[in-house]
Amino acid sequence: MVVFSFLNPIDLSRIQILLQMDISALMGYTGAVFRDFFGSNTGILLSFVGLFIWIVFPIMISMRKFKRKDL
Repeated sequence: MVVFSFLNPIDLSRIQILLQMDISALMGYTGAVFRDFFGSNTGILLSFVGLFIWIVFPIMISMRKFKRKDL
């Protein structure tokens, strides 16, 4: 489940917000798993790296395509 969360940037940011607000207990067993992984320093760092990739990768692709086009 954690791996699939990295594939969805909206879900990844939602999990981070829920953990920061400390209401992950409302998510049940899944919230406990996310708290174990994303609650650590390594999990927080990996989630921000994942969100950064979701920002940078589409920008790099679009810049590459825009440079090829004659606008």
